[in-house]
Amino acid sequence: QLRQHLADSAVIVITDKDQVSARVNRQAIEEALQEAARSLVIVPHDRKVADGDLLRLDSIDPATKVAYQRIAAAVVDGY
Repeated sequence: QLRQHLADSAVIVITDKDQVSARVNRQAIEEALQEAARSLVIVPHDRKVADGDLLRLDSIDPATKVAYQRIAAAVVDGY
């Protein structure tokens, strides 16, 4: 029961890559993960985040900022 509770309350984050094999069925993966957790957030590929260097918030793409805000909101909603 504890494992099920943890899964039901989980927030899953997928960080998108710029290139993924054509054999990967992204939609099927997203659907399976969405059913397995309370929330699924997909962070779009952002070259400034992907390189692992120090980040400046004003340099991150707007869609990336929104995704990170959605992650924070999903975590807070669980409390």
